[in-house]
Amino acid sequence: MNSQLHSQAITHCRLCRAELPVSPIIDMAPFPIAAQHFPKSNEVADESTHCTVFQCPSCSLVQLKIKPVHYYKSVITAAVLSPAAKEIRFNEIKSFVEKYKLSDKRALEVGCGKGGMLDVIEDSGLHASGVEFEQEFVDEALSHNRSVCQSYLSDLSVSEVYDVIFSFNYLEHQPDIAEFLTHLGRITANDAHVYITVPNLDYLLKTNSFYEFVPDHLVYFTAETLELAFRMHGFDVLEACITNNENDILLIAKKRKPLNIAQQYVEVEALQLELNELVESYVSKGKKIAVWGAGHRTLALLALSNLHKISSIVDSAPFKQGLYSPVLLTPIISPTEFEDSDIDAVIVAVPGIYPKEVMKTIKGFKKQFDIYCLEDNRVVSYCD
Repeated sequence: MNSQLHSQAITHCRLCRAELPVSPIIDMAPFPIAAQHFPKSNEVADESTHCTVFQCPSCSLVQLKIKPVHYYKSVITAAVLSPAAKEIRFNEIKSFVEKYKLSDKRALEVGCGKGGMLDVIEDSGLHASGVEFEQEFVDEALSHNRSVCQSYLSDLSVSEVYDVIFSFNYLEHQPDIAEFLTHLGRITANDAHVYITVPNLDYLLKTNSFYEFVPDHLVYFTAETLELAFRMHGFDVLEACITNNENDILLIAKKRKPLNIAQQYVEVEALQLELNELVESYVSKGKKIAVWGAGHRTLALLALSNLHKISSIVDSAPFKQGLYSPVLLTPIISPTEFEDSDIDAVIVAVPGIYPKEVMKTIKGFKKQFDIYCLEDNRVVSYCD
């Protein structure tokens, strides 16, 4: 199901959802109501609109607030790839396929129109198919034996995920950028690549071509905002460059693999065992051992280690003293109480630059303690 951004004017960013300013960065009128609006008669005054352009104060994406044109799901263009342009595209995509070792992978062009680029993608060594909303274009693509289905990205159901996504100057038409990129993630494999082009806002600004704004294009990307959009939605940017005589941005991204830290937790489990063995070596001899540091990291580690046999926790913060640690309910005492106690050993577990300072303090006490220090998930002995 599509978001409300598909059917109405907006007040919040199409990418990050921050509230958009009330005042535009430019307001131009009279302006055509759509790129594909062609009156059938000159006897009646034509409808016009204001083209008001806004910039998100949070992510900096430039965009229009207006309701999308009725044909925004379809790829409508009069452009046809010339033999020369086709060869240039082929060389670019072939280089991409070879560089990232994508030969024989499943590729999908989102917003493929009549499917002309599918021939190029197929020739580059991929198994190419496309998705297009306009049934007339789908029918023409099928007449050329191109693999195209009639759908829109958010409605597309896939039996197998795709390894490569192509999209050529289609994203700028989309009313909900966050939703669009989320669906790219839904239909792609864990290591999928994306090859996408969009018009280059920086070129429009550089040349003062403000007539390049158009109601059909709801968003206007710079290389920076395009990269940000993909990073925000689970992709790592591999390349971004300006192409087509500075008119377009080409971005190549790879789907970010989710973190898998389960195997690394064995290191924490080993530390828990080491701590328990050290504490047990004192308790079994009728001696006492404490921990210095009641910071959140230490308290979590003590709880995870079920280190209930330590006698106390030492901390210099007055507001913690006299209280108890979470989970284990171990008493928290002051350094002075520790110095005057019958405790035999201490494990220093404070972060950053503080361990040396704490150990220096302990060594300055009138009573001598066995000192251990938690360093890089290991217990290091500083006993003399």
